[in-house]
Amino acid sequence: MSAEKIFLTRYNHYQKLEKRYAKSFDRISNLRFVIFLTGAALTILCSFLGTSIQAISVFILFLVVFLALVHKHSKVEQELNTVRAMLEIQRRYLSRMNGKWVSFDDCGLEFVDGNHPYTYDLDIFGPKSLFQWISLAKTVLGRYHLKTLLANPSKNLDSIKMRQNAVRELASKLEFCQNLECHGLLINEASRDTGGLISYAEESGSLPKAIHIMRFFPLVTILALVMSISAWGLPLEVPIVLLALQLLLYFAVYQKISSDLSRVYSFQKSLGAFRNMLLLIESEQFKDDYLSTMKSELYNQTEPASICMKRLERISDAIDLRYNPIFYFIFNLFLFWDFHCAVYLERWKAQNGKRIRAWFETIGAFEALTSLSVISHIHPEWSFPELQNHGMKIMARDIGHPLIQLGKCVHNDIDIDNYSCIITGSNMSGKSTFLRAIGMNLVLAYAGAAVCARNFRCSIMDVYTSMVIRDDLINGISTFYAELTRINMILKHADQGQPMLYLIDEIFRGTNSLDRIAGAQVVLRELSKKNVIGLISTHDFELCDLEKDRGLNFRNYHFEEQYAKGGIEFDYKLRSGRCTTSNARYLMNMVGIHV
Repeated sequence: MSAEKIFLTRYNHYQKLEKRYAKSFDRISNLRFVIFLTGAALTILCSFLGTSIQAISVFILFLVVFLALVHKHSKVEQELNTVRAMLEIQRRYLSRMNGKWVSFDDCGLEFVDGNHPYTYDLDIFGPKSLFQWISLAKTVLGRYHLKTLLANPSKNLDSIKMRQNAVRELASKLEFCQNLECHGLLINEASRDTGGLISYAEESGSLPKAIHIMRFFPLVTILALVMSISAWGLPLEVPIVLLALQLLLYFAVYQKISSDLSRVYSFQKSLGAFRNMLLLIESEQFKDDYLSTMKSELYNQTEPASICMKRLERISDAIDLRYNPIFYFIFNLFLFWDFHCAVYLERWKAQNGKRIRAWFETIGAFEALTSLSVISHIHPEWSFPELQNHGMKIMARDIGHPLIQLGKCVHNDIDIDNYSCIITGSNMSGKSTFLRAIGMNLVLAYAGAAVCARNFRCSIMDVYTSMVIRDDLINGISTFYAELTRINMILKHADQGQPMLYLIDEIFRGTNSLDRIAGAQVVLRELSKKNVIGLISTHDFELCDLEKDRGLNFRNYHFEEQYAKGGIEFDYKLRSGRCTTSNARYLMNMVGIHV
């Protein structure tokens, strides 16, 4: 079964479930309303026509039924929200395959960095980017983990293979990956950044010991009240005075405990989702050592992380009473409810405060790796690359651009072994796209993901690019000067002696042809002396003469076009040698500029 058919089948399945749960949700909602009205009417009727015992009995009966329906309604609502989240996930998978993924909200816009060696030029972050296409991460830490894998991964060969093996296994666990994303979708928007909860849990300050003792003061008041209305004959003024003292004590320490309770309560709507994510990871069996090691972070005490998170969830639910003004005042006046919540929260913090960061880091790491596995879910035919620590090689069979929709993507072969490529071709023939295809597939390879190729073998190299050049009016930087700065960054990194791949598109386009050719020749000759390889696209055929210099090690490749039926056609196939055609005047004529 094709990948598209798998997700279409899953979409139809969850669509049917969504309709079923929606009907059940509405049915229970209507039944609740009927039970409420019927119970109220019969209770009133019994109070007038029957005995008080009958009225109370009817009230209790309908109250029990009503509360049971409320509980059932809540469960169905949770199931409905889960099914709707899974339905949305199937829709997103299908959108990734049909090109509609460009409308996804999260494109990693805050990670866009024009000064990064390659992410800006290769569309790794921002609109229509690799991040937007694959990201399943819903927590802030998960998004940063994915950002790191795409922009600053560890390039140690063992680390890359470790991630690659983890992604391979996750690629076979579609249900696990989608369930993790599903729980992430149910996280409240305000709770996606867990930094506030982590910082609270790691703070060293503790609750004053007086509060631990003061929380039992209401027992004294209750005892005094019992003694005043019983045979003991204690004056009623005593419990009243004690109650007034309780109120004073509460307001005296209110500020001390209120901020901590509020900080934790702000995550109340999401703690259940976090617990489910932890439980999902804990429950899954992994063969891969890397995944198993990350999972073990959730078991480094007597209780697994999900159980500890469940206890925090219960404390947060207890704090929720603060937002019911009537019950909140009564419970705090008579029971010191906030004091008890603060003490239990302090105990939880003492037991788990130093562990919670590791829990959320584990969730984030799994979100990042499952995002990489999305590629294999929708393109099982793509291959995992072979990487090597030595040499400067790229060998690819049927390589294509990962973001181009299946059916529109043209694939090419390339075999670079310690030489650089000068790529010529007419406008719109595919030069820039090919450079980006090479760069983006290397980014995926180093992250640990599958690549858009039938076979892919590469050395581990630093990637530097100069492709999308923009001027800066605020700082008075012209397009040409901006490109000079970028080229200089490539040259400086080449001086460090680290294996490097450079990708340069239309070098020195911002100046006249004579200076452009002379400058480009100097740059390429300088780069050829370093421990680097690269691909450069150009319209200047003079640069192709560098191939004749045996000491420089350049090779020419080109794209070409065909003219048929009064139109221009491109096959986007890479060929050896230099280009011999130009279509600039033809394109000018097409848009009405007659030359």
